[in-house]
Amino acid sequence: MSATLNLEPLLKMLDSGRDSPLLRMSIALALQQQGDLNLARQHLQAALDADPQYAAAWRLLGLLAMEQQDHPAAEQAFSTGLEAAARRGDKQLEKELTVRLKRVRKAIADAATPF
Repeated sequence: MSATLNLEPLLKMLDSGRDSPLLRMSIALALQQQGDLNLARQHLQAALDADPQYAAAWRLLGLLAMEQQDHPAAEQAFSTGLEAAARRGDKQLEKELTVRLKRVRKAIADAATPF
């Protein structure tokens, strides 16, 4: 089990002007743990605006979208993250995102199939 992140010091860092993609990702993780998925997604978008090649942020954005049953957004995030991971040579993240992309595409197809 992962440790719970304390949001307050992270927000203080952000307020002091120490903004960075890693800080935004950490804030998003803390917000996810608190159940504030919408705000977490906003912070991830800020991280990705600063570094569009941040594959781990794309992965987390996709996971948050999946939690909210937003399968099209999850598919887009996983797909973009997969491209970023491939460009950076992150083979482990490539493998993970390939699996997640297959799963979300199956969920989309299953939702489109009438009974």
